[in-house]
Amino acid sequence: MFPQHHLPQLIPNRIQSLTGRLQNAIWQNLQQLTVEATAADPRQRTIEEASQLPREEMAAGTSWGKLFDQRWFRVVIPATEGDVWLNWRDQGEATVYVDGFPHFGFDVAHRHCRITGNVGEVWVESHCIQSAIWHPEATGLKAGSLHEGAFLCRRNDAAWEAYHDIKCLFDLAMDMRVRENPGAPRELTRFGLQPALASVSPLYRRLLRLMDEAADALDLYGLEAFREKMRLAYEEVRMSKVFTNAVLTGHAHIDLVWIWPERIGEAKAMHTFASMNHLLEEYPEFRFTYSQPASYEAIRRRSPRLYKQVTERMATGQWQATGAMYVESDTMMACGEALTRSFILGQKGFIEMNGAPSRLTWLPDVFGYSVCLPQIMKQMGVEYFFTTKMTWNAINRIPFSSFVWRGNDGSEILSHVTQDGGYNSQLQLAEIKSTMNGHQQADIHPEYLLPTGFGDGGGGTTAEMCERARRLDSLPGLPGMKWDQPEAFFDRLAPLRARLPVHQGEFYLEYHRGTFTTHGNLKETFRALERSLQVAEAVASVTGQRWDTEAAWKRLVFAQFHDYIPGTSVWDVYLEGLPELQRHAAQQQQKALEALSMGVTSEDDGQSVPCLFNPHAISVDRMVVHPQTGKRVCVCLPPLSGVPFNEAVLPSSHFPPVRIEGLGVGSGETYLRLNNSGWIEELMLGGRSVDLAGSFGQLVLYPDRPADFDAWDIDRPTLSLGSVCDAQPKIEPFHEGDDIAGFRVTRQIGLNSTATVVFSLERVTDFLDITVELDWQEPEHLLKMRFPTRYAAVNARFGSPFGSVLRSQIPNSTVSDAMWEVPFSRYLAVFDEGERDGIFLVTECKYGAYVKSGEIGLSLVRSPLVTGFEMHSGAWPPHLSRLDVPSRHSDIGKHRIRLAIGRYDITSTQPAEVAETHFTDPVLYRGAAIPSPLKLLTGCKTLVPAWAKPAGSDEWILRLHETAGFRGTARIEPAKGWQISQTDLAEQSDQPLAGGAFAFTPYQIVSLRFRKG
Repeated sequence: MFPQHHLPQLIPNRIQSLTGRLQNAIWQNLQQLTVEATAADPRQRTIEEASQLPREEMAAGTSWGKLFDQRWFRVVIPATEGDVWLNWRDQGEATVYVDGFPHFGFDVAHRHCRITGNVGEVWVESHCIQSAIWHPEATGLKAGSLHEGAFLCRRNDAAWEAYHDIKCLFDLAMDMRVRENPGAPRELTRFGLQPALASVSPLYRRLLRLMDEAADALDLYGLEAFREKMRLAYEEVRMSKVFTNAVLTGHAHIDLVWIWPERIGEAKAMHTFASMNHLLEEYPEFRFTYSQPASYEAIRRRSPRLYKQVTERMATGQWQATGAMYVESDTMMACGEALTRSFILGQKGFIEMNGAPSRLTWLPDVFGYSVCLPQIMKQMGVEYFFTTKMTWNAINRIPFSSFVWRGNDGSEILSHVTQDGGYNSQLQLAEIKSTMNGHQQADIHPEYLLPTGFGDGGGGTTAEMCERARRLDSLPGLPGMKWDQPEAFFDRLAPLRARLPVHQGEFYLEYHRGTFTTHGNLKETFRALERSLQVAEAVASVTGQRWDTEAAWKRLVFAQFHDYIPGTSVWDVYLEGLPELQRHAAQQQQKALEALSMGVTSEDDGQSVPCLFNPHAISVDRMVVHPQTGKRVCVCLPPLSGVPFNEAVLPSSHFPPVRIEGLGVGSGETYLRLNNSGWIEELMLGGRSVDLAGSFGQLVLYPDRPADFDAWDIDRPTLSLGSVCDAQPKIEPFHEGDDIAGFRVTRQIGLNSTATVVFSLERVTDFLDITVELDWQEPEHLLKMRFPTRYAAVNARFGSPFGSVLRSQIPNSTVSDAMWEVPFSRYLAVFDEGERDGIFLVTECKYGAYVKSGEIGLSLVRSPLVTGFEMHSGAWPPHLSRLDVPSRHSDIGKHRIRLAIGRYDITSTQPAEVAETHFTDPVLYRGAAIPSPLKLLTGCKTLVPAWAKPAGSDEWILRLHETAGFRGTARIEPAKGWQISQTDLAEQSDQPLAGGAFAFTPYQIVSLRFRKG
């Protein structure tokens, strides 16, 4: 007999082999089952409908379906004793139904489910979609979803437990091997020299010996002896004291749309909820969290029984519905009211499920976080905020894990960021240790939050992850681990709030900068619905008429999902979604018109007259077309009122005419002159010359080929490669009487495109209006309009959903350098220090720009490969699509882009006011005059009215936001018959206004309730 060996360098190979043997021993008695299938169909059918359809036997090894097809499978389960397991092998994503109930969700990460009792058959709803795209077994769809068969098997529970026992210790040992032997290869070699362990820690030596002795026990005495050795090994090496704890929360980040359309997002919710419900039964210690009431609504509609079970698990604390928002919204591009409605709709859903609003905003995967979010959250009852996305920054690391996030108004939210990890944790040692070591506040709070499970539609947590959590807890070099809910994590963090660092301002993501521009027609349609709802709700507020706007709001807010409005989804999403958004916009416009014309019939005897309704709580001077003469006239419209057309018309003598002389055009204190190249070389706004630093309004073309994510990114090298579109222009003057005049400048852009830039002045305003009529045919290019000035203060000002944010525009740090393309909500401004002289730019529906040293580069269109035609083609193979897509590239086609430029002085004209009113026409209706409920609003030049929102039957809310960092006291006086109080975004408070006066602070959102009485 040989004595026990002293060659520990040989042990890793032995244990690796043993691990494989144990893994292969887990699933036993595989019996292939007969599978019958309905025809693959793009329509979604219920199980009741599917059971009536003809079926044929499905052969293993067959690929089936076009993208997103649904197919139902019937599987007969032979009579057996005890529990058996169904093994479903298909690249697609499926939900297995037992007795008509969604029992479990199958995907490449979830292959087996327990079938308890005498179940004679199951039905499987499957979709032709690549699930869990980051999983190693996600091999792509190729000829369709590859079906490899269904199998009945038993699980050798002793082998299952033994495998996880040894695998977790082996992973720990291999991690130590690499750290303690920097020259050692990461992969074990099966032959050749196995280096001796000359200088390693005693712990590493002991780990190897413990595993070797367990392997001896397995070879000599079997699994029971092996497991006892493993139990003793864990007992010996587990640490009695750890310095930090990983709080695991079961997670399944479901992209409601992305590489799939909405109906598949709903199916993903079904299959994920079924899996997590099943897993909570199998592992009592497991805890799961999910946000997005939009998904819960889908589950309630598609399977009331599953929804009921989920809500029952919420009551036990196993499942937490939290997140505050209706969907995980983009937070940069929506207007303030639209962003707020995601919280209003979301909290309504959470109250319905939980009996109380969510205390946590859960946004793991959003492309930047607006400066106004802390204030919105605070007013909506939210105390906590969580994300992982800021760790994607490419240049400047976010310095905190646990901190207080302070908005520009001073609102504070307790926040946590999982550092050096994402939302797809699989409990592998590398990610556990990187997130542990990245926890910047571990010296203050010894816990960090670790969302665990396959995200991006991957089906969530797995049984394997639950097993690893049981074993990896408190092993040497690892944190303590426990399952818990995120709100409880924050409750433990809250007492330490005073010791945490503070971050004030926005969170700009140094990545995915192209999302502010990609799919320009989508952003135009989205903004048009915002404006339609703004008009509709203003009409409803002042007329007292009420109709359903929630359906339209839900679709608008759904479009704010962070892979929808950014333009990063596949064509299915936009070919289905844009017509829907347009339909809702048209419906709201029609409802508003009907309410304004209430009581008017075709037999009207002249009691009604043509009127104009101003949907803004701001007086508006506009040029409009007279409904009878067809001529343009100047009108002045009081706030939130309907005025008979003829009473609103102002004498044209009130405004100077617009005149053209040569290449110059002017009106009063506004003037521009073009050079022979068709660019502006001289500009005067509001009586003051704009200090130009070069040709103004140039079109610049850039090759745009991002290194990684086409639809998402504008890379820094791109902006160094621009060339001015200097083709010979055709310059044509135009005028409409004395009211509007300017120039149409037409030229070729790139190889195949043309642009007509219309520079125009209008006698009623002091703005330069620019319209770009573009036929864009330049794949993988970016087009910007360039406005160089010498207004190079340290910061420029950018509109945010509510308020504004200052960002550095001079080369003074890597933070400034990283902002080569930034988002803005509807307006931006450059100026000299003090903000008393400069220009502002407002846009109808453009959201991305660079602003550097006084120069604005407004992004007009970009045409990357649409998602699915690039790196994600394995999950969206174009040849499997049923669509006739417009192009492989976004934005190819015709565009009409509108913007305006005005003189900026922070004490006078507010660009936020212009952004609210300039691109929204008054509503022409036939009916009676509608008096304004607002008699007076003074003392608040920078406190800009943003929205009128219906509340109760005799109530409405006026929303205002301070836009420039001022404080003061405003005075408001309602029309007779109205009373005013101050409330909040959640409309849960009421504070009387003494004498109609109220104080406001920098960047504050103010909500005033008007009530009849």
